[in-house]
Amino acid sequence: MTIAHKGEGTLISGGGTTLSELKTICKYAGWRDTTTTGELALTRFINDTIYILSTLAPWPEYLKVDGEVAMVDGTDEYTLTEVGVDRIGVVNRTTSSIALDEISQEEWLRKTTTFDQDGSPLEYAIGKGISGGVTTVKLLVYPCPSSAETLYFSYFKKPTEMTDDSDVADWPNTRAWLITDALSIRLAMGKKDNAGFSLHTADFMNKVYKAMGDSRGSYLPIQVKTTYNHRNVRIRDCGFAVQD
Repeated sequence: MTIAHKGEGTLISGGGTTLSELKTICKYAGWRDTTTTGELALTRFINDTIYILSTLAPWPEYLKVDGEVAMVDGTDEYTLTEVGVDRIGVVNRTTSSIALDEISQEEWLRKTTTFDQDGSPLEYAIGKGISGGVTTVKLLVYPCPSSAETLYFSYFKKPTEMTDDSDVADWPNTRAWLITDALSIRLAMGKKDNAGFSLHTADFMNKVYKAMGDSRGSYLPIQVKTTYNHRNVRIRDCGFAVQD
């Protein structure tokens, strides 16, 4: 395993940062429990830390735009088939360019039991549950569809949970330094930081913004500066330096 300093390109060699490598980093930084129970706790600690990191910025690896729901007449609840959905972004119907408005589950329930309207959905709520230990996500639409139609949505995907030492984190090597910094900060806090509050500080968020800025060039369009023909500009639109 090769670890380089920030800004030196790939931080950990071998095609990705494995769970085993992250465990080694944690043990070097102060993780002392090497028992079987301790190893399991360390795996949870690493997965939890990467999940917290994934929520701090709109990383391109976790922002997906290919969510799809095929609605049918008379059904207003749909369990999403996409795996690892954490948050829903924008929801659109195929027949409209205007996005649906998000409402709470309580508001959705009130409307469906009080008004019981049908037609093309204009609003949606998100319902979450657990099935076999896996989080399920439901899209609850209102009004109830009166015909077959497709909804498209963007969403934030949870990082892939690692279990085996050979599993590779779906986090770019160019940002591996942010994982190691986050692990070190949380380890230093000990049991005081079970929920990862230490990663929401101004100091660490500055690191997040830097990492986000370094990755933006790969997926944002190039912004071209507008040029002006000064021959067609009015005098009152020009600025002049006042001389003594």
